[in-house]
Amino acid sequence: MKTREEVTEDELLDILNSELYKHAELRKCRFISIQRSEPDSTGCNWSAQVRSSGVPHYVSAPIAGKISAEARAKYNLK
Repeated sequence: MKTREEVTEDELLDILNSELYKHAELRKCRFISIQRSEPDSTGCNWSAQVRSSGVPHYVSAPIAGKISAEARAKYNLK
């Protein structure tokens, strides 16, 4: 199993939202919370909730999902 960098919830939200902000069409979207969980089969111990704020789901979901998936492979909560 790959070792993930451990970060706080605030650090993780900053990381996720920085990535989200790189997409002009998602500038009104935000990751708003992190939920701690038992490590899943990959070892990740969190999930995130995103607020789309008027951006259609079909636009925001694929990009936010990719950002979340990439971060889940790199980071765990402290």
